[in-house]
Amino acid sequence: MKFMKKRRGTTRSYPKRVAIALSQSSLRLEWLLRFFILTVVGILFFWGWRLDVANKGFEVGLPSPRDYYVLSNIIYLDEKATEQLKENLASRVMGVVVRDISLTPIVRALLEDIDNPSSWLYLPGGLANILSTLPSPKRERVLNVTRDVGLHLLSSDNYGVDKVDLKLDLWRYLAEADLPIADQNVAYQILSYLFAIVVDTDDEATSLIREFYKSSVEPIERILQPGTLLVEKGDIVTPEIAEILKSQGYFEKRFPWMQAAMLLFMVFLWSFLHRYTELQEWKEAPKVKMLYFASLLVFGWLIQFSVARLNPLYSGIGILPIVGWGYLTLPNISAFYLGLSGGLLGVMISYVNSFAYLYSMLLVVLITVLAHAIFKERPTTRAKAFLKVQAIGFGAVALWYVFSWVFYHAPTIPDVLFLLMLLLILGGAFVLLLPMLEMTFDVVSPIKLMELTHPSNVLLKRLQVEAPGTYHHSMMVSTLAEAAAEQIRANSLLVRGGAYYHDIGKLKRPQYFIENQIEGENIHDTLSPPLSALVILSHVQEGINLAKEYGLPGVMIDFISEHHGTTCLSYFYNKAKESGDEVDKAQYCYPGPKPRSRETALLMLADSVEAAVRALGLSVLSVAALDDTVRQVIEAKKREGQLDEVDLTMKDLKEIQEAFVATLMSMYHTRQIKEKI
Repeated sequence: MKFMKKRRGTTRSYPKRVAIALSQSSLRLEWLLRFFILTVVGILFFWGWRLDVANKGFEVGLPSPRDYYVLSNIIYLDEKATEQLKENLASRVMGVVVRDISLTPIVRALLEDIDNPSSWLYLPGGLANILSTLPSPKRERVLNVTRDVGLHLLSSDNYGVDKVDLKLDLWRYLAEADLPIADQNVAYQILSYLFAIVVDTDDEATSLIREFYKSSVEPIERILQPGTLLVEKGDIVTPEIAEILKSQGYFEKRFPWMQAAMLLFMVFLWSFLHRYTELQEWKEAPKVKMLYFASLLVFGWLIQFSVARLNPLYSGIGILPIVGWGYLTLPNISAFYLGLSGGLLGVMISYVNSFAYLYSMLLVVLITVLAHAIFKERPTTRAKAFLKVQAIGFGAVALWYVFSWVFYHAPTIPDVLFLLMLLLILGGAFVLLLPMLEMTFDVVSPIKLMELTHPSNVLLKRLQVEAPGTYHHSMMVSTLAEAAAEQIRANSLLVRGGAYYHDIGKLKRPQYFIENQIEGENIHDTLSPPLSALVILSHVQEGINLAKEYGLPGVMIDFISEHHGTTCLSYFYNKAKESGDEVDKAQYCYPGPKPRSRETALLMLADSVEAAVRALGLSVLSVAALDDTVRQVIEAKKREGQLDEVDLTMKDLKEIQEAFVATLMSMYHTRQIKEKI
C-alpha cells in the first residue's frame, strides 16, 4: 500500500511506509527549514573556525601557535633525512680519475731532462722563475729529487688510480729525501703539474657515479605513534611538518573553504533522507513535527558545539539528551536517524581544527546503538528515563575509553571526572527539559501518556462521576485495543491514552448516550431523528473542544476526531427516511477524518466491537458467536473504506480479530462462552 499525494493535477508516490503528507505549504516549510539548518551549519562551522583555528592555526614558515601532537598512527617519508643520506654517500665519490697512457713518454722525457733550463718552458711561469732564482747547488738537488721521485712513480703500474693517493705518494717519497720543507714543496709543485698531464678527473663520469649512489638510497620512513609531539609551540613550521599536520587533520590559518563546502553539501543531501524513513506519526501535523525535528537537531548541534569548546574529543556526548528525547517522542527509526546521522554531522560541524572528530564520531555511534537497544522498552517514569540515559552514556563512554586506550591514549583522571560530570548534567537537562519540549511541540512521551492515563487525572475523574457508563465503556475499549496493539506491535500505551479520552465529548450530555441511560429509558424516543443525530454526532466536536480546554496533546485529539471516521448513524438515517421526508445522508454522518494511524484505526475497531458485543448481550454465548461478531464489524469497516488511509495488512486484521476474541472471552468469562469443538 502506498501513500499518494496529489498536487495540481499530478500524483507523486512515495515509498511504502512513508507517511508525510507533503502539501504545498509543507514543502515550503521544508525548504525554509532546510535553508535554516544550512545557515546554522554555516554559522557554527565559521564560529568554530574563528574560535579554534583563526587565531591558533599554523602557517608555514612562522612559529607554531601551539603544541601539535600525533592523533593517529602515521608512516611518512622523511625527505630531509633521505636527501642528507644521499648527499653523504655522493660526497664519498671524490672523482673518477682517468690516466692517459699516450702522454706518459712525454712526461718521462721532461723528467729525464728536468735539469735542462729549456725543459722549464713546459712548466708554469711561476715555477720556472722559482727554479731560476734558486742557488745552483740547491736547484740541482731539488731537480735531482724531482726526477728520481717522478721516474719512480712512472715506473709503477698503479699511479694515478686515485688523485688523493697520488698526492700522498708524492709527499711520502719527498719526505724521504733529504730536502728542506720549502724545497720539498717546490719539487711537489713540479711533479703535481707534470703528473696532471697524464692523470685527470672525468667530471661527467664522476657525476654519473654520484647519481648512481644517490639512487641506491631507499626513502627513510618514520613511524609516529599517537601522542607524539609533532611541533612545539614557538618552533618554526617547516613545509614538511605542515604536510604532516594537514594529514593529521590540523588546519592552516586560512579558512577551509573546501571542507565548508563539502559539509554544507552533505547536510543538504542528508536533509532529504527523512522522506524515506518511517515517520508515520508525522502525518497529522507535518509542520509542527518538522519544526520539532529541526529544533532537536539544531539544539543537539549547539550542545555538541559547546562541549567541543571544552574538549573536542567529547563533542559526541552532546547528542545524548537529543537521542533520549527522540526515542521518547518519535518512532524508533526516526530517533535512530536523528541520533546517528545528525550526531555525526554535529561532530563535523562542531570541531574543524583536528582529526580528533573521528574519535568523537565513534562516541556518537556508540550512544545511538546503545540507545536503540536500551529504549526498545520505553521508560514510563522520569526516574527510569534518567537511569536509562545515564546507562547509555556510561556504557558508551566506557566502550569509547577502551577503544581510545588501545588506539589513541589512556584517559587521565581529570578527563574521566569531567566526562562523568558532563553525563550527569546532560542527563538532568534531558529530564528537566522534556516537559517543555512536549508542551512547545505538542509531542507525547510514554511518561506523559502514563500521567494522562492515571485515574487521578481531572478529566478522567469527571468521566467517572458524570458519565460512569462512558467511563466503563472507555476502559473496555482500552483493554481490547491494547491487546490488539501488542499483537500487531503498535503503540499500546498510546492506544490506551486514546481509548481513555476518545469519548470525553459525552460529558456535555451524558444522558443522551445509551451506556449512561437507565435500563428501559431512552431519551431519543422523544426526539426527532435529525435532533438525535445532531446530539450524538456533536460529541466528537465537543470532545475536541474539551481536550483543547484541558490542554490534551494533539495526538489525543486525533483519537477523538478519528474514532468514528466518516461512519453514519444508520438507525436514525433509516428512521428519518421512513417518515417520507427528503433526507440528506451527510446530515447523519460523522465529519471525520478517517483513521490515519494504526493506533486510531485500532481504537475505531475496538470501539465498534465493544458496542456490538454489548448490544448483543446474552445472545453471545459462544466463541463462534464472538468470532463472527468481531469479523462482521471489521469487514463492515473495510467495506465502508474507513481503513483506506491506514497501513494495515490482511495479516494484521486477522491478528486484531484474534486478539479481540481472546480478550472478549476473558472479559465475559462469567457468561456461557465455550470454545468451538
